[in-house]
Amino acid sequence: MSGRVEPGEKAHEAALRELLEETGSGPVRFWVVPGVNLFYDPHRDAVNLVVLFAAQLENGFQISLSPEHSMFEWLPYAEARRRLVWPGQRECLDIVHQYILGGEEAGRLLEFPA
Repeated sequence: MSGRVEPGEKAHEAALRELLEETGSGPVRFWVVPGVNLFYDPHRDAVNLVVLFAAQLENGFQISLSPEHSMFEWLPYAEARRRLVWPGQRECLDIVHQYILGGEEAGRLLEFPA
């Protein structure tokens, strides 16, 4: 899932809005991931820094896709990691896997009020 920050909106507000728009749900828990996906956009001649967030949905929640999407998949960590295109995204998924899902103290410190 990805999206853009609207004028006057903070990055975490955009992430929560996009989550609601694209799944029909808000998070049970929400984390800021201490990493950035960095890539160059040659069409705009700009370097993009993308902040990543992680969200936990209610157990058993049924996804309600927005009209801009036709399907979704829940993937195990290894398969999700394999499908990610950008190294920064893979690194951030590793952080989620180790620190948030792994129950380490850093995961608690990364939790963000939803």
